[in-house]
Amino acid sequence: MFTVRCDSCGFKFYASRRPKTIKNVINAWGGTCPKCMSPLSPKPIKIFLKIENGKRQEVWGEFLV
Repeated sequence: MFTVRCDSCGFKFYASRRPKTIKNVINAWGGTCPKCMSPLSPKPIKIFLKIENGKRQEVWGEFLV
């Protein structure tokens, strides 16, 4: 699961198994967070990755902008 959240308030802009570019996510929301009105950066501030092992190996990513 790939998620894009606001670094200031945690608002979730995007969550899906299909990755989407940060630029596309920011453009879809008009460049500001609708919850806290913080401007969004095209460069991720923090990136968290979690790899789960099982029958299939999956990579989970969360991007804070």
